[in-house]
Order: sequence, then C-alpha cells, then structure tokens
Amino acid sequence: MGSQRALDMFKSNFILGISVLVVLLVSCGAPELSESVKLAYGNLPEEVDFNQHVKPILSDKCFICHGPDKGKIKAGLQLHLPDLAYAELKDSPGKYAIVPGNLKKSEVVHRILTSNPERIMPMPDSHLSLTDYEKAMLVKWIEEGAVYKDHWAFIPPKKTPIPKVESIDKVANPIDNFILARLEKEGLASSPRANREILLRRLSLDLTGLPPTLEEMES
Repeated sequence: MGSQRALDMFKSNFILGISVLVVLLVSCGAPELSESVKLAYGNLPEEVDFNQHVKPILSDKCFICHGPDKGKIKAGLQLHLPDLAYAELKDSPGKYAIVPGNLKKSEVVHRILTSNPERIMPMPDSHLSLTDYEKAMLVKWIEEGAVYKDHWAFIPPKKTPIPKVESIDKVANPIDNFILARLEKEGLASSPRANREILLRRLSLDLTGLPPTLEEMES
C-alpha cells in the first residue's frame, strides 16, 4: 500500500516537473519539446557532466561537420571548443550556435528539435540522427550553462564520497560500493559470487590468454 502511494506521488511529481519545464521553455521562446523528448528529459541524470554525457554525443553526431578538422567544417561552425561554439555564426550574423543558459537564442536547440529536413541537424545526408535522449541531454546541458571541460586526463582527480548501498553484505571493499550503487540505481541485482575454479579460470585467461593447468586448479 505504501509502495503504491510512493509510486503515485513520484508519477505526480514527475508529470508536474515536466509540465513546469515545458511552460518555462515556451515562455522563453524556445522550441517546444516533443512528447518523446519530454519523457527522455525526465529520465536524465540530475547532474549533466560534459565529458561523461555531452562530449560523446558531440563526437559521434556533430564533430563530423563541426569538429576540430578544419577541412570538413560546415557553416563555419566548430563545437569542440567553447570559444568557437559561443561565437557569432560566420554565415548568420547576429545568431549563435550556443548561448549558455539561453535556449531561445541557441541555434543548436532549434536545429536538433525541428522536423524541417532543410534545417534539422545532423543533416539527413550525413545518415546520422539524434535519439530523443541525446536531444534532451543537449537541451539540458545548454539550459544549465553549456559548461565545457578539459579532457578527463588533464583534470586533477578529486576524492569522491563513497556511496551508501542497501546490499551492505556484498561489500568487500569501497569499490564494491560504487558498483552496487549503480546496479541499485538501474534496478539490477549483482550475480552470485563465482566459485574459486571459475575465478582462477577468468584470471588465467585475462593474464595469459590460456586456461589454468590442472595442477593450478587443484592447488
């Protein structure tokens, strides 16, 4: 009974949140999200990280025409660096591909949400297309300020708090907390612990590419 009530409250808050989002988008003049993109928006992570969530989309779907390769640039637009992405469009004076925090003035938003084949991005002849989730991710990223980050290898590591998990009996070390936390978030359960024979076989194949010997297995 309590679980059903909690589920009903979650659904109500979810619908309310999406409704508020749509009102805000329409009121600021941004293009309206389709029903499928609205649904995808509601399933986005609370915090959007450029390297983890946004850069893979840009790399796979946008950089082919608007990336670092100057020989393939179209419309004079490059999106791999913030200074270039925020700059006035060379072929469209007074317009900008990305205006951090402003969906209405960001041409990227209009282009990825339109159904007009002459304006939609990626262009149809590229044989690439954005999923509803990818469109929602880009919208939320721009909405939150379109923050770029350096490649992860150049960012000093920071200590991350160890997440708390329900399956505390399965925790053998802090790394397990992160794995179990993600599994619980996705509604998945971890597999039973493998026996020693299987663990040895996996280890041997990983290290040598060969299965363990009979002597090693008996030992």
